[in-house]
Amino acid sequence: MQPKRYALTQLGEQQKAPQVYFRRDANCPVLSHVRQRNAETRIAVPSWMVNISEDGCLMTSDHYPSMAEDVYIIIPGLGAKVFGTVSNQGEYTLNVKFTTKVTAEVVNWVARMKTPPKS
Repeated sequence: MQPKRYALTQLGEQQKAPQVYFRRDANCPVLSHVRQRNAETRIAVPSWMVNISEDGCLMTSDHYPSMAEDVYIIIPGLGAKVFGTVSNQGEYTLNVKFTTKVTAEVVNWVARMKTPPKS
């Protein structure tokens, strides 16, 4: 049985609707600087950004260290570092949650980015 929630208990609580940010496909080469747990230095790893949203992204690479804790990403052409924490790590993937949300314009710009074909 769940406890009853009376109107008096809800006076100070304002329920905010959760923000939902949709992931957009991205095919973008990035340079990620990954820091492991209990380490002071960062390791530069060339990566591919698979998808991106305002609050996070999914990246893949063959060279990620085990137990990654946080990362900053350098997206070519953006001119800024995007900081984030690793929320989930696979064998070849990192799921990153950004510490500050990026704008929708940046998400659209990265999603539209095309890589030149190899000649």
